[in-house]
Amino acid sequence: MELSKRSLIIFGLGWLTSLALLGGIAGYYHMEYQNLLAKIKDYEGCVMRVNICINYEEFNGTVVWYNGTLVLAGCDLLSATKRVAVVDYKYYEYQSPGKCFVEAINNVWNSGNKYWMWYYWDPTNGKWERGDVGADAYILSPNETVMWRYEIPKYP
Repeated sequence: MELSKRSLIIFGLGWLTSLALLGGIAGYYHMEYQNLLAKIKDYEGCVMRVNICINYEEFNGTVVWYNGTLVLAGCDLLSATKRVAVVDYKYYEYQSPGKCFVEAINNVWNSGNKYWMWYYWDPTNGKWERGDVGADAYILSPNETVMWRYEIPKYP
C-alpha cells in the first residue's frame, strides 16, 4: 500500500511540474507575441499591407492570393511580388530606368504568345486596370490590391 501511495505522489508531482512548465512556456510565447505586436505598431508608418494575386488560370487553372502581405512603405510592385513568389525578370539597356520585364513567376515562364501582365484594382471603377509601367516603377499604396495574370495580352 505504501508503494502505491508513493507512486501516486510522484505521479502527482510530475503532473504538477508539467503543468507549471507548460504554463511558463505559454506565458513566454504570449509575452513574445505582445512584444511583436508592439514592434509592428512602432513601425506602423514604415510598413504597409497589400494584397497580391497571382493568376495562373491560363496555365493550370489556379489563382493564389497573398492578402495582407507586409511590405515597406513606398515599396514597388516588383519588390512586393518577390516577397511572395520567385520572380525572374530582366532589365533592358535600351529601356529607360524603371522598366523591367517579368519573364517568369514561380517557374511559369512567358511562352509563345502568353506573358505575365499586371493589373491594379480600381475601386472607383470597380474593375481591374492594366499597369502601364514596369513593375519596378509602380509604387504601391497601403491596402492596394494588385494582380499578376498569365495571359495573351490585350492591347488597347
